[in-house]
Amino acid sequence: MTAATKPTGGGGEVNATALAVAACRAVETTRPDALVLDPFASAFVAAASTTLDLPTRWPAPGEDVSPFQQPLLHASVYIGVRTRFIDDVMADEADVQQVVILGAGLDTRAYRLTLAHHAPFFELDDAATLEFKQGVLEAGGAQPLRERHPLPVDVSIAWDAPLRAQGFDADEPTLWIVEGLLPYLSAEAQHAVLSTIVSLSAVGSTAVIERAVPLPAGPELDEKLRAFSAQTGLPVSDLLARANPPDPVAMLREAGWVAEAHSPRELAARYGRHLGAPGAPEQEGERAERDADSSPSRGGIVVARLL
Repeated sequence: MTAATKPTGGGGEVNATALAVAACRAVETTRPDALVLDPFASAFVAAASTTLDLPTRWPAPGEDVSPFQQPLLHASVYIGVRTRFIDDVMADEADVQQVVILGAGLDTRAYRLTLAHHAPFFELDDAATLEFKQGVLEAGGAQPLRERHPLPVDVSIAWDAPLRAQGFDADEPTLWIVEGLLPYLSAEAQHAVLSTIVSLSAVGSTAVIERAVPLPAGPELDEKLRAFSAQTGLPVSDLLARANPPDPVAMLREAGWVAEAHSPRELAARYGRHLGAPGAPEQEGERAERDADSSPSRGGIVVARLL
């Protein structure tokens, strides 16, 4: 997968990983047993000028799919589970005063979720991706359901000052969403993100963090790195910098948070899903769930609260 793709209307390069995740949400939305309904996801794929063969719907029984679409359809099962779990956590957090989404990509929760609170959303990502998202949503007449602050920053470096400048208040409880971000950052940058969350959080804050898992040393490491490089477009040299990521559970507990980790297999079981490819037998789904538990891009999700 390429690192970026051009939108049809210009305006810079859009993160291709964010586009692929949007495609996965579009696929999930078309399932008869959909866990997530994202009416905007397919519009992002349609608006992007890309040669990637991105699926936007769940295939009919027996329908042929391309070799490129097959792994993305497989991934859409996990993305559906991940998205629904985070949606559910957000629905339970009635007392938060602000929501911060780091590496927001083409996230549309500010447009599609009806929540008990009316906390403003701060969406942090690169300028081109946020510009593309805004353009597509405005072209479709979409209106956010709450106050929303797109914040173009590089989340791999210091972003606390720009966040404060947008009106973020570190003295108020915050709901932090870190979804699909840490696996793409160096271990050092991951540590910085987690440390910044700790430093900006008041009592009553909640953090939902998708972990990056360590890449174990051994004969299988090179093969895992090559496979993940092919999937994400990240050079192997960059992936090596992610080999020993910090453990969010340990870091947050040390800072006084109550933290609990949920594995991909556990989350899939919660929502009655198997993480296999479309039409695959249940045994393959179970094998895929075991693989997901050790995937560099799927370390499970940590939910932590500062009480």
